[in-house]
Amino acid sequence: MKKHVLLLVLSFSAATPILCNVTTSDAVIVESTAEYAATFNGIPIKAKKTVTRADHNIYEDILNASSIFGTLTQMSRYQFDDNGKLRPLYSYDKRAFFGAIRHEEQEFLWNENKIIFKKKGGQSEVVLPAHAYDTITHRLQLRRDLVGKSVVFEYVVISGGKKQLYNYRKVGEETIETPFGSIETIVLSRERDNKFRQTTLWLAKNWTYFLVKLEQIENNEKYRMLIQNAVINGKQMVAKNLGDK
Repeated sequence: MKKHVLLLVLSFSAATPILCNVTTSDAVIVESTAEYAATFNGIPIKAKKTVTRADHNIYEDILNASSIFGTLTQMSRYQFDDNGKLRPLYSYDKRAFFGAIRHEEQEFLWNENKIIFKKKGGQSEVVLPAHAYDTITHRLQLRRDLVGKSVVFEYVVISGGKKQLYNYRKVGEETIETPFGSIETIVLSRERDNKFRQTTLWLAKNWTYFLVKLEQIENNEKYRMLIQNAVINGKQMVAKNLGDK
């Protein structure tokens, strides 16, 4: 099993904060938990994430994931400014796979236009672009943009102390079967220069586009991830619109 395949499956599980049922890009996050399951060549992977609201309008998204190959803990702390702009504040990543442990931190200092990146006891500084995200918050912004009817999905992402550009495009719609019923989704594809790796996302149309399913094909190998369960504001998720009575 390829190491980066496992990491991608688990990290996508961290990127699905559940939003309330609104029709504008000013979507408000609510406290929630969600569980995902994935397989690669018959090997199970499980992930559980929580979104909680702390003081001063700050939110924390925490993921704990595991397989027989290791564990992953990711956390992103973020807030919305007075203009509704999503701003990451701090991200944490600890991975223990195949006997190797990696621990990284990123602190977003918006007033100083820089990011402090820490790894292996050392640190470095990165220039902070005006519209930058970490890996978790860029997918949250993608969902906000979908709610706001945007047509361009391009994001500057700071990961591992480096700047990357992520692009997505709409490719269609599909009804997905989940353990709690049928979900209507839109389908997005991530655009890459590497044509040998294809990543597809299924996002729920009626639940502010949270991630339902992910699939990646690389070198004729395929793996997929599917939502198993979610609780939003203390209510069990079922196969209906969030606004339904």
